[in-house]
Amino acid sequence: MPFRSEAIALNDSDGGREACPVPSLYRICISARDDFRYLRCMGPKAFILSVCLCLCLTGGWFVYLAGVKARNSQDPLGGITLERYYGVEFLDEVGSNHNENGLLESMDFVDTEGRQISISDYVEKKNLLIVFTRGFSGRICPYCTTQISRLISNYAEFKQRDTEVLLVYPGSTAQLPQFKKAGLLVAGEDSVPFPILLDQDLQAVGKLGIEAQLAKPSTFVLNKRGEVVLSYVGTSPQKRPSIKALIDVLDQLEPRSSVAEPS
Repeated sequence: MPFRSEAIALNDSDGGREACPVPSLYRICISARDDFRYLRCMGPKAFILSVCLCLCLTGGWFVYLAGVKARNSQDPLGGITLERYYGVEFLDEVGSNHNENGLLESMDFVDTEGRQISISDYVEKKNLLIVFTRGFSGRICPYCTTQISRLISNYAEFKQRDTEVLLVYPGSTAQLPQFKKAGLLVAGEDSVPFPILLDQDLQAVGKLGIEAQLAKPSTFVLNKRGEVVLSYVGTSPQKRPSIKALIDVLDQLEPRSSVAEPS
């Protein structure tokens, strides 16, 4: 049976969909500069008027940005319908494409509750699925929202396979509540069942070599011995393992007792 919500790619060629288009301040300034050169030839009054016009345009631009921010806070899905989130397709077959140089097991994080969490704490206890999102760099990433929603929806499948999910959120946490809210809304759940770890200074991202605007979408699977059995870094925002791909990797680890078929 198929996993929940595992099926129209969103139009997001550079890594995130803006909630709504924002005019370029650079273009406004260039246009204003050209106007200055023209109007200065017409005398001081016209020049003063052009300066006032430029200030009004700049002020209006910042008011517009404030409005965009307010709308984003009211709509965590960034104007994208739930149906489009449900239609996002990730990769059903993946293999390791990145060398993390054995650094994961020694890494420490702080979660959203302020607790220290070390990857080594899980050795000999749990398999680990560690997912690095792209963070929030001023744009809503629908793929990160889709990914966390599916991890939430299918958490029981990982738990049945003795696997803990750790989601790493790099960079500023200012938009983390909105991100969690969006993921829960798409998943149709009330709470995130796994820890969300913070990498505000991007130290872990830097050590692992997955830097981008903040971070590339990256997925790591560790067995109970702490060995990395999957190290996959997406070459584009949509390139991420599907739930099916992750379950397939986990099912190739140690034999398990009876596991219910996924719903």
